[in-house]
Amino acid sequence: MSQGAAAKNDTEQLVLDFIHAFYGQTIDIDAAIGLVAEDFQWQLHVPLSPVIAGRDAARAELEKHNGLSTGMIEGSEIRTIVSTGDTVVVERIDVNSLGGGEPVTFYVVAIFEVHDGAITHWREYWDTSHVAKQIGIEAAHMFDALA
Repeated sequence: MSQGAAAKNDTEQLVLDFIHAFYGQTIDIDAAIGLVAEDFQWQLHVPLSPVIAGRDAARAELEKHNGLSTGMIEGSEIRTIVSTGDTVVVERIDVNSLGGGEPVTFYVVAIFEVHDGAITHWREYWDTSHVAKQIGIEAAHMFDALA
């Protein structure tokens, strides 16, 4: 996996450390959760998925993800990272294997907000139709397994 873009400041490095916790066959949940604020908010897909609110809820959601797919495997890449103030924007190519099947490629833009040395918000934007086509389902059913 390509480590890709390099951080230019501490805020960007914190976000890169968070993303790197997702590399490998499973997500390193302890490492990821250790970098988020108690009142962390995460939206896996804006606007289609619900907002996960709180560190404990995020841990439970990541545990669910570990049961459904690998972490980011070979072919994943952080292409771009830019920031202004407490906001970091990351462009990524994520490759995961869902349910032990063929690798699936996601082209993702994520926005992070960082306050007091912890990630407070994480929002992701990606094309559900592109991913649904790769796994042979209708885009409307993209999040059924997470319900």
